[in-house]
Amino acid sequence: MSKESRPSTYNRIVDASLQLFNEQGERNISTNHIANHLGISPGNLYYHFSNKDEIIVQLFKRYSHEMMTYLHEIEHPNNIIEIVKYFAGIYDILWQYRFLFSDVNGLLTRNRELLGKHNEFTHEQFSPLAIELIGRLKEQDIIHIDEVGIRNLTINLWLVSKYWFDFDISLYGADSPAKKIKARGVYRTLSLLRPHLTEKYIAEFDEQMCLLEEAS
Repeated sequence: MSKESRPSTYNRIVDASLQLFNEQGERNISTNHIANHLGISPGNLYYHFSNKDEIIVQLFKRYSHEMMTYLHEIEHPNNIIEIVKYFAGIYDILWQYRFLFSDVNGLLTRNRELLGKHNEFTHEQFSPLAIELIGRLKEQDIIHIDEVGIRNLTINLWLVSKYWFDFDISLYGADSPAKKIKARGVYRTLSLLRPHLTEKYIAEFDEQMCLLEEAS
């Protein structure tokens, strides 16, 4: 039986680690903290995971699987309202795994397995779908943009969304409600689209952005 398919304790460790990493910061949580939170012995935890980095790799696998499942299953947006909903769904998943992006460079530097999976996900899985999304918006005449612009916009959208939570916390504090943090993130991410919108969509876009501002 693979570790991923083991029931009970294995999955409880992963779930508890995600909660603690998100709430208190990955650097502040040790395997002993996780074991104590679950009421199990450190030895029981080490039976399933040799160290904390193995848990983090498993959480990254969960994150990348959830993100790719969402991107494959959701229909491509055909209008402004659907674009907003599309990015709101992305932010929901990013929020669930937000600790991964709080000190991503530190995590990747110390964990070669995580580095490999991160780069594979970014370059081979996520990027092609993101480029396809922008290309579809161009085909639908929602935006005007050339091939260079598509590549640049894709990177900029990903940069803003991936690192949004730490930036937002630096402005509004860690106690800001998750709903407002995500709404501000969707607003700021989608603001990158506005310069490329065709004229007929600008009014509707601005209306939706106003709604996001109200929600934040």
